[in-house]
Amino acid sequence: MGKTSLEKSHSKASNFKLTLMCLLASISFVLLFFGLSLLNKNKTIGIVVAACGAVLFILSFIMISKFTR
Repeated sequence: MGKTSLEKSHSKASNFKLTLMCLLASISFVLLFFGLSLLNKNKTIGIVVAACGAVLFILSFIMISKFTR
């Protein structure tokens, strides 16, 4: 017998994917501000870290917005 749409949308795989996307968003958010705080000490490393954090942050929110259960 097939699963209902509610069972499919709340499957372990779906929840795991959403959890990983949210984890990536939170880590990249921290990375962005960590890079900004490094700008005073070492500009080159601070810019690279902040840029990577910003790109990952944007990508994670694109993935979250396109996520369907």
